[in-house]
Amino acid sequence: MTAFTIIEPGIAEWRSALMDADGFPENIAFHTDAELSPVDAIFRARISRVEKALDMAFLDLGDGLEGAMNLRRAKLLVKGRADAISDCVTEGQMLAVQVVNEPSALEGKALPVTPRPRLLGRYVVVEAGAGRLNFSKDLGPKAQKTLTPLLTELASKAAVIVRSHAGDVAPEVVALEADMLVQAMEATGDKAGLSFAHSPLAQALLACPHDDSDILLEGGSALADAKALASKYWPDLTDRLSPFKGKNAFEELGVNEAIEEALAPRIDLPSGGWISITPTPALTAIDVNMGGALKGRSANEAKLVTNLEAAMAVAYHLKFQDIGGLVVVDFIDMSAKGSAKELMDTISKAFRDDPVPVQHSGLSQFGLMEINRKRKGLSLRDRMTVARAPIGRPSAQALEALRLANRVGVEATPGTLVLGMPERALEWLRAQPELVESLTDTTGRTVELEAADRPSAWIR
Repeated sequence: MTAFTIIEPGIAEWRSALMDADGFPENIAFHTDAELSPVDAIFRARISRVEKALDMAFLDLGDGLEGAMNLRRAKLLVKGRADAISDCVTEGQMLAVQVVNEPSALEGKALPVTPRPRLLGRYVVVEAGAGRLNFSKDLGPKAQKTLTPLLTELASKAAVIVRSHAGDVAPEVVALEADMLVQAMEATGDKAGLSFAHSPLAQALLACPHDDSDILLEGGSALADAKALASKYWPDLTDRLSPFKGKNAFEELGVNEAIEEALAPRIDLPSGGWISITPTPALTAIDVNMGGALKGRSANEAKLVTNLEAAMAVAYHLKFQDIGGLVVVDFIDMSAKGSAKELMDTISKAFRDDPVPVQHSGLSQFGLMEINRKRKGLSLRDRMTVARAPIGRPSAQALEALRLANRVGVEATPGTLVLGMPERALEWLRAQPELVESLTDTTGRTVELEAADRPSAWIR
């Protein structure tokens, strides 16, 4: 078996997965309609307010969306010196911007934008700003000479960077893609709103690897649409596109199972150990646990085997789940000679295949390793789940209600003393009847229990 890509069509969102030569999903990508996820989309925007104290500009993107531009990005709009946000933009100003990050999981947060949009194609990259034409150093003089007259006019309108893959197709195809992307940069108007975004299908095709591996699509109509789009803009993909001979690709190929495993509270390792991945606002914490790895092994061997398996699992899940930013891994402390070096060698090799830049520290005195992986967008966990607020412990909630009732119960107001608390806390308190009896004796009142959202007490 050789590596291949599977594309699953959907409503408002398509998904694709790269399957390795062993048939395991190597990574997964989501291709979402701009109305749901406007990352990389270009908008005509109006500066709605300038916050001098924050050095931030807020923009109306249309359709109820709000953008935010910091001073560093706003400086791209001016040639001279700019010490404050007010030196760069003014309220009411219209400009083209691009959303640079995935929407936050927190509702109502403004989308970070840049005034210098950059669109990545398969053969060229087009960037707003001063016009220029640059070629990849991997393109030979002959290819550059052929492409230059086709791209010169376009390069007067925007920066056009020709990628090495442009040498794999006819020069006219490269020029066609460049023209499409430059036109996307030129949208004008006095009304705020979306001006350009790739469709989910186009996103899926653009994400396909630059090799000769197969690309399988679910559904005959989706395949026909993909072939039509590819033949127009990306003909090197056309012959690679073929139908998936099954009903549910992600289910039959184990991609859905891999997603479920990645989102589970613990991820099992072959030796019997396991890891847990816990995101926090500041970093992602990964804990390595030996579990049942001791069976049939010495303590030193079990620690090393578990850590080596964990290192491979960490490298895989950082890529598969697209986890970026700071990651801290708590490996099992090892004392055997040479174990730490073997672990470090394994980690370095495991990260070599990651297409995203990864840096890591050595092991600290306490077995901690810091990893920094470039953040591209939402991780799989952030995309698929929402963190819950902490749930109160039933016993703590019941005791809090008793404290409140003890204070309320001694007031002069006559009536029945009512305790309110969540259902699980009620169950706990009903199993401790002596506590309610004690409250009755202390206050001299009849006590009733009721379900409520939070611990409370009042006189009825």
